[in-house]
Amino acid sequence: MRRSRVVVLVLLALAGPVLRAAAAGKQTLSGDRVWTAPDIARYPGSSIAMLPPATYDGSVEASKQVEQAVGQALKGSGHRWVSPFLIRDIIMKSGGDSLSKPIVDKLLKDPRIDSLDAPRLSRLFRARALLTVRVDEMERRELEADQSGRPSTSIQLHAALVDSTGRLLWTIASSENMEGAQQEPGGNVIGVKESGLNNSSVGAISPAPTYQEVLTKMCLRWTDAFPKRAAADSSAAGK
Repeated sequence: MRRSRVVVLVLLALAGPVLRAAAAGKQTLSGDRVWTAPDIARYPGSSIAMLPPATYDGSVEASKQVEQAVGQALKGSGHRWVSPFLIRDIIMKSGGDSLSKPIVDKLLKDPRIDSLDAPRLSRLFRARALLTVRVDEMERRELEADQSGRPSTSIQLHAALVDSTGRLLWTIASSENMEGAQQEPGGNVIGVKESGLNNSSVGAISPAPTYQEVLTKMCLRWTDAFPKRAAADSSAAGK
């Protein structure tokens, strides 16, 4: 009997953290998981083409916002970047949806270009490497005027860089969650709404951070994490 009691106490102790986590609900932590090929110096990849980011809901606006933020963060890497406008133009002239949809479908399963598509796309975009980004989450959680708490915005991205053969050179899984100002129900009453026999107070709603704010904070870390192109050795030129 005593042994059974000990076992029950141990199981309750182990279950405690799990139950508390479940009660807390979904949480999105900020941070990055980065991997770089150990011998990446052997694959300089002077030019990189960044494909339009893939989204699960097909949102063009979300894709463009992510593209702009990532492009701004990585433009100083020392590589020659193929213009996204040029890439979209090439895609349209080379098949449009018949070319892009199969690629997006693959990226939604695995956020990197594989060895089957990499050689063809590298030739098509005239680039030595291909960068792909998948939007895993992009959500703003707003509060109603009668709710308490903090509004928040969460973004999760997964990116990968491969060379023209499809060999993986670099990858990052990135999450960022930002909260707005604390809001209390009825704490910021700015007026009264009349509805039939009932009157209700109207409060000032604290907005969640914009997608641009969250992307800027997240992608600033990508600037340091992304592999830089080494400058050409000019010492031999003067000899």
